[in-house]
Formats: sequence, C-alpha cells, structure tokens
Amino acid sequence: MQGALIGAALLIIYQAALLAYLRDQHYQEHFVFLWVFLALALWRTARGPFRGRFELQSGRDRLGAGLALTAALMLAPSELAGSSTGMRTSLVVFATGCAVLAVPRWTIKRCLMHGGLMLMCFGLPYSVYFPLTSQFQHGVASIIAWPAALGLADYEVASAVVRFPHYELAITPDCSGLGQLLTFGGIAALGVLSSARNRKRTLLVFALAAVLAWLSNVARVALFVFLVGIGWTQSVDNATWHAVIGTAVFLPFVAVLVAVLLRTHVPPSAMPPSTMPPSAMPQSARVESGQPHSMGRMHIAWLVAPLAAVHFALGTTSPGDTPEPPYMAALLAPPAHELECRSLSEESDRHAYSTPWLINARFRRESGGHFDLLHYATNSRSHLCVHKVAACLFAPDQVITYLPAVEVDGRLWWRIDLAKPDPANSQHVYFAFEIGGNRRDDSAATQFEVLWKRAFGASWQVKLTRVMLPGAAPTSPTQYESEVLTWIGRTTS
Repeated sequence: MQGALIGAALLIIYQAALLAYLRDQHYQEHFVFLWVFLALALWRTARGPFRGRFELQSGRDRLGAGLALTAALMLAPSELAGSSTGMRTSLVVFATGCAVLAVPRWTIKRCLMHGGLMLMCFGLPYSVYFPLTSQFQHGVASIIAWPAALGLADYEVASAVVRFPHYELAITPDCSGLGQLLTFGGIAALGVLSSARNRKRTLLVFALAAVLAWLSNVARVALFVFLVGIGWTQSVDNATWHAVIGTAVFLPFVAVLVAVLLRTHVPPSAMPPSTMPPSAMPQSARVESGQPHSMGRMHIAWLVAPLAAVHFALGTTSPGDTPEPPYMAALLAPPAHELECRSLSEESDRHAYSTPWLINARFRRESGGHFDLLHYATNSRSHLCVHKVAACLFAPDQVITYLPAVEVDGRLWWRIDLAKPDPANSQHVYFAFEIGGNRRDDSAATQFEVLWKRAFGASWQVKLTRVMLPGAAPTSPTQYESEVLTWIGRTTS
C-alpha cells in the first residue's frame, strides 16, 4: 500500500518530466531495451524482507534519507528552470534513496548500480548526447573512408556524408554508435546486477560491452554502405528494411556478450540476517536474535513530502509551443542569393531543438560566394538550446579556435576558426545566441542566464544564428561577410 502511494505521488510530481520523455522518444528503441533490462534486474534481484519504515540510527538509513532530501534540493532549480533532465535525475536519486532504505538485502553499491541503470534508461541530456555523437559520427566516417582511400571502393567521404555517383548516404547521430553503447551497457549492467559481486568480472564485462558496441556499429554502417554501393538504396530509404538489417547485424554481437555473461554467472548469495541492520531483519530473525520488533518509527512515504512541497511551491507551467517568428520566410530569401540546398540534418535538428522554426541551409550568390546558415528560435526546455557551438563542428584533422568577437552593424558576432591541413578545406563561423533580446556567446555564463530568466519568467525563447563560410577566418569580416551578417542581423531582430 505504501509503495502504491509513493508511486502515485511521484507520477504527479514528475508528470511533466515523464511526459516530455515519452514525447521525445529520440532513438527510443535503445531506451526501450534498457527499461526491459532494468525490469529484469529488479525481478531477479529484488528479494525481501522489505522495509516500510526507517530510523536514523544507522549510516545506511542516514544515507537513504539524505539521498531522498537531495532529490528535493535537485528538484527545486529544475522546477524553476523547467529542466526535464534535472527533474528526471531528481527522480532517480529519490528512487535510489528509497532502495537503500527499503531493500536491505542489496548492498549500497548494488542500490547505486540500479540507480545508474535507471539513469541510463532516461538517456543522456542532449547537451552531452550531441557533442558525443558528433565526435563518434566522424570516427565512424573515418573508418568507412579507408576502403575508398585504398582504392577499393568508388565512393568518397566528406565530413559525415558518404557520396556515391548515384546516392548520398549521411552518417547521422543514430550511426554514431552511442545508442549501441547504451544498449550493450544495459545488458552488461543486467548481468552484473544479477550475479554475485565480483569486481574483476564487472570490469571485464563492461569493457567487453564497449568493444562489442563499437564493433557492431561499425559493422552495421559498413553493411549499409556496401548495400547502397551495389544499388540497393531501399536498405536505408525503407524504414522497415533499415530496422531489420540493423537488428540482424546487432544480434550476433549481443549473443557474444550474453554468452560471456552466462558463462561467468555466479548466483548471488542471500545476505544472512546476522549481517543486516536490526531494524531491517524479518520479525522471525529479530525474535531469534533478541532484537526489537520495530522496523523504525518513520514511514518511508513521508520522504515524498519535501518533493511535493517543492513541486507545488515552485512548479512552473510549460512555455508552450514556440510562436512563428515573423521573419522566417524572409530569412529564406537573402538578397542576390539562391537557396542551393538544405542540410540533411535539418529535420533532425528541428527535433533536437524542439522547434519547427529552424533553417539549416546553404545559400549561393549569383556573382560568386556562398554561406551556410543555421538559425532557430525555440522555447525548448532542453539544455541543448544553449550549447558549445564548437562541439557541433567537430571533424577529423580539424583545429578549432575561438577568436575575439567582432561588431558588425552594431551587433556582436562571436567567431570560430575551423582550420584543416589543406587551407582550401578550412572554414570559419560567426555565431550569436539571443536571450531576451541580448546577444550572447556560448559560455557557461550564457547557460546560467537562461536558467535565471526561466526561473523568474523573463523570457523563454532562445535564438541561435550561426553562419559558416569557406576559408580561414580573416582578421576582420570581408565586405561580403559584412553584407551577409548585416542583412541577417537586421532580418532576425
């Protein structure tokens, strides 16, 4: 009964964060697997006696209660800022604290490992996910480029795009391998949690999981490149075939990991009553050992009270959908330029920043010259809305350098130089975030400003304008760059 009340209360308190997670479903198949692994781990390892009350006489009880109170402290800034990631992390910390109090047969380390697996189920924050996938994508692309470099294939790899004479295959974030790493990590965690404690085995299993995840992803991407190369583009264009082929490549590597887990599995031995804290013992054991019958004076359910107080006192309403900026149509028609192409990632970018008002395209001037424009306006609660711009521009053999900001037409633009060994392949970037009408860089101070403004309701909208141009960064903007930046700045103001 007490568990049902706690669960119902948590659903109310964390409703917004959980709904945001369900609506997102970014590469959801990996996270579905992880939830299944967590359920299996609980089914195999959660054994009584369970506690419904606690005292603060033992260090374990103090730790469990401390984690529950820490969850309330984490929830406060998350509610103020509307951070779904912070709310979900608070939920995991609270659940871990409850496990420490209610499941005495689990060691504290085992409780923390279950909490870690639950945190994996909720996925990585976008502010971590996309910088990692950016680097992983280019790592995969570098490997795929080897056959072409050796003259064994008739394609070329530019950035994260495999170009055939008849087709362009983008290596997307889903091809980075991070999803596979999470899935294999979940399988490894399930195997560790279901077995007796063994530090050497734990390290071996997680190391093997990481290697197999990397190999399975490279094999998967290589197979799609091969199939597209022989003309079967439906292997990637058809979602069903894409999923079936990917799973078929994935399963043999999963089988290897599962085989190792089964071969090294040792059933966990039950914790003898004599090693339990007296308040955690079943009544029969307490009677035999002469310990008092009380399991504690405070009900674990009372630990929900601080969470409820924070939620109802500080909970904010959703900012709602981002209204269409009045300049979006004009932004697609720069003077004397034509829209040459849209980025292959434009649609996924809209999903990532939770806004339909995003442009990621290349514009070419009739008399020569071009620029790539990324612009969005978003009310997203994701931390990704203000991010390190350089993290999204990673490429092999590229040196990234932040340069001093410049002022063009009374507006500040921050600069990044993307130097390549071949200067002809170098690029440079002008960018600016806009928060509440103020232009800012991509520093931690800007992220704090977003948190502050959200906390006090001053502004929910964040804008980013990023302009990429070919060649090394000049000392000061060229005439062409000044014209482009002036027009973009006036148009988006």
